[in-house]
Amino acid sequence: MTYVVKTAIGSFQRIGILRNTDVIDLVHSYALFLHEEKESARAHEKAKAILGENMLSFIQGGVFSLEAARTAHSFIESKAIDQLAHNEMGRIIFPLDEITLKAPLQPVSIRDTLNSEVHFKNSLKEVGLTELPAFFYERPYYYRTSHTAIAGTGDNVPWPSFGDKLDFELEFAAVIGKKGINIPAEKAHEYVMGYTIFNDISIRDYQRKDMSTSMGPSKSKNFTNGNILGPCITTSDELDPTNISLKARVNGETWSDARSSDMYYSFAKLIEFISKEETLYPGEVICSGTMAFGCGLELNRFLKPNDVIELEVEGIGILKNKIIS
Repeated sequence: MTYVVKTAIGSFQRIGILRNTDVIDLVHSYALFLHEEKESARAHEKAKAILGENMLSFIQGGVFSLEAARTAHSFIESKAIDQLAHNEMGRIIFPLDEITLKAPLQPVSIRDTLNSEVHFKNSLKEVGLTELPAFFYERPYYYRTSHTAIAGTGDNVPWPSFGDKLDFELEFAAVIGKKGINIPAEKAHEYVMGYTIFNDISIRDYQRKDMSTSMGPSKSKNFTNGNILGPCITTSDELDPTNISLKARVNGETWSDARSSDMYYSFAKLIEFISKEETLYPGEVICSGTMAFGCGLELNRFLKPNDVIELEVEGIGILKNKIIS
């Protein structure tokens, strides 16, 4: 995960391991390992070079960064609390109430997919159609959305200056960890670094106008804090994405309750198609698409100012945001 900690000399953004009610700082913990176990005189410099300064550089470090992170984690877990309290590398563990979680990644790109039969059928009813087009079953469909205005858990979503019907979308996403092109589905798992939650805030009345041009969504899904990732990235070795629980709550009330098995195309199939004659790069994000009944549009219920949205995905956590006027 990515977090900000305040110190006597200012605020700093770091990467860490989310552990129950606290965070293990990755660079400091690996530096301590190098200092104590490898007797390295330049431990902090080496740790920073291997792990990177942010999540994107960490992901770009590939297996070397992941192996270092696992080593650091095991090393810290083997230590007693009093052994970590005072060391030459800096503070190692921070309680969650002393730090601020940020979007785990500023991605290279985001592709969102159309992937649930039920969601698609429900959405088509809103425009007077009852049957799914044949093309849905022929191949995956997706669009690119903004990757430059990413929000994280705890960030407020300002009500946009255009549109009246604001909506959430219950999704999760695969984070690409290795460069590849023409990736077969059976090898796609080798290219996934991990998974995170995605909330695609949408302005439905404005989206109807967007879609009437046959160009796909534009401003209806691209505005300040409209694309939300978090709270962390669960590494792919820790999560089987094929049949996990996803829930959406608004002000504590459950609006959506789904499972990832609702996806018509698996992440493996999505990666196979998207990588056809197109290179995927570490740090790109591919989203699951909205789950069945995974948005207010399907329920004829829309968000209001001061509403609090929680998306909870099994094995990842809770992504929480507030709509402000």
